Amino acid sequence: MGELSGRTVLIGVDKGTSSIKTIAVDAFTGELLAESGCPTPSIRTGSDRHEEDCEKTWKTTARTISDVVAQLPAGTAYLALGVTGHMGGLWALDDDGLPVGNAICWPDARATDVLDDVIGRDAEGTLYSLGGNAMIPGMPYPLLAWTKVHDPERYARISTVFMAKDYVNYRLTGVIATEESDLSFWPCDLAARTTSDTIFDAFGIPEAVRFVPPVRSSAAVLGQVTAEASELTGLPVGTVVAAGCGDATANMIGIGAQGDGQATTTLGTSLMNGTSSAEPLFDPPGVGFSFLMPDGRWQRQITNSGGGTLCLDWVVQTFCGDTASDIADGRTTFGSVVEHAAATTQPGNSGLIFHPYLNTAGATAPFVNVQARGSFVGFGPDTSGDQLIRAVLEGTALAIRDCYEAMPTDITEIRLTGGGARSAAWCQVIANVMQKQMVVPDVAESGALGAAMLAGVAVDHYRDLAHATTTLVRDGAVYDPDPTTSTTYEDMFATYRALLGPLAPAWARQFAFSHSGKENQ
Repeated sequence: MGELSGRTVLIGVDKGTSSIKTIAVDAFTGELLAESGCPTPSIRTGSDRHEEDCEKTWKTTARTISDVVAQLPAGTAYLALGVTGHMGGLWALDDDGLPVGNAICWPDARATDVLDDVIGRDAEGTLYSLGGNAMIPGMPYPLLAWTKVHDPERYARISTVFMAKDYVNYRLTGVIATEESDLSFWPCDLAARTTSDTIFDAFGIPEAVRFVPPVRSSAAVLGQVTAEASELTGLPVGTVVAAGCGDATANMIGIGAQGDGQATTTLGTSLMNGTSSAEPLFDPPGVGFSFLMPDGRWQRQITNSGGGTLCLDWVVQTFCGDTASDIADGRTTFGSVVEHAAATTQPGNSGLIFHPYLNTAGATAPFVNVQARGSFVGFGPDTSGDQLIRAVLEGTALAIRDCYEAMPTDITEIRLTGGGARSAAWCQVIANVMQKQMVVPDVAESGALGAAMLAGVAVDHYRDLAHATTTLVRDGAVYDPDPTTSTTYEDMFATYRALLGPLAPAWARQFAFSHSGKENQ
């Protein structure tokens, strides 16, 4: 460890839904010096409930920080710390600063009926036009409205409501505050960047506006590590803590996509597509999420919830049995199978087109249709397993293009992250279908790094986020589009879109048929 002595480090913490991760990076080179992670302790008391014990969450988070500190040598200078976390939910404090019961997390669905009722009465779409978010039951408004009716004693104790990273910040510093990105996921008045009395009134909780704590900018200094927090984490007393931001925003910052024309796509179970802009974007209407970003910018994110690696795993397991067995037995790798399929088939795939709506939620972007299901069009007796794999690669890329073309902004570069970004073949297909450059940054933990970058800006170590990006975000593989595929994919995209029209009534008929069969059983 001697070579690390004298390093100046930034600490980044990512308090996720399923795991908590902490990293330490060299503030001058971006080198990853230490990392630690563990599962998030959660409580499931029913199929629609998702909670966390605030104290257990804090101590678990503190342990990951302590593990990282233990990996660093004496003499390490701790420049600052930044925290990010999953957005939404209900993390409530009383007048004494104590948790009001367990935290309720964003996947919780207990307030579904509350939200359905409010949205059902919002015929003009006022809530979306203000907040820019297609609301979910796990946002603070429906959860507070549900609590007011079903647990009034708990509701009466609430003094503060903030989100996961805000609670971690509170335990680190003793400061009760939130910041702009998490405020936008209540949601707020997106254009004005402030709370909205209209939305509080719509949920029947006008008094709850006082629960919102002071709102800081994401790159502001929030406070310093207290003696109590130092004892648990090993961080020096007085270490600066930045306000931080929500995880969607931190991931975008952490892969260096904050400027005009830049976007990010996460190739995970879902396909998450986001862009940063100098003004709020509300198209496509009623779809996706919008967040406040640092430097007076906005983030727009729309997600096809069933169209990512889920599709690729499914097609290999379902249609390529021998290949799946070879992968399971270690005779080949999943990546090699995908690379071989792409190399032995042609762009356009002989007209075989895949619509990637495998999730039971149906299509979630750039349009919403819960009845939509995945489909192959052009399937024939000579269709090979490799062609089916290419169809998924191209179909998911076409879905990504569909999402970006629905957003009213010019995209020049897309940065890819998530497990799927490890596939060079998939990245190249996306570049060709989009006819845009794809960059896969060499970043291990983009969320935690984004939080660390904000901390570096907060203490003026970096002039701004652009300076932090240049220092800390390392570009990895770059995929330039093959211009010879442009015409093929223009025609294929037009066909992909044209097929959605006749597929919609077919989805409706199939949905009705499948549900009538269940009712008669």
